[in-house]
Amino acid sequence: MTARIWAAAVVAGLLIAAGLCIPMARSLDRLADARATRDRLATALQAPAPSPVVAPELALAAPDRAAATRRLAGQLRAAATAGGLLIETIAPADSTAPGLVALDLRVSGPEKAVLAFADRTERARPLARFARWRVEAGEGGSVRLDARLVTPWRS
Repeated sequence: MTARIWAAAVVAGLLIAAGLCIPMARSLDRLADARATRDRLATALQAPAPSPVVAPELALAAPDRAAATRRLAGQLRAAATAGGLLIETIAPADSTAPGLVALDLRVSGPEKAVLAFADRTERARPLARFARWRVEAGEGGSVRLDARLVTPWRS
């Protein structure tokens, strides 16, 4: 009789152990995922910081994106009025790229003055490039530059 009780106890123990294997396997999978995430984040923390897009002296210095946008707009406004151009619009453009400021601008005036303004803008410091631009004929022999200008900035 005792052998029968021992056999029943062993079978019952094996059934309980088999029933606990499934939740234990799920827990071990979650533990493995957590360890992999921890290792990936630890590696990311030790990775070197990304290098800037341009040399620091070529970027617009400003404490934040809004200040960089205002400073760039002021520089463009001053350059356009010095060249005798009419500033139709200067507005911030959507820029999701970190470290970049974008402005939509529209200026008009004599053809030579508009082209000289575009040339001076791309040659000036801080570095600025037209992401898109279009020059079209206006009224009375003038031309209009409609463009998006992108400039890197640093704090």
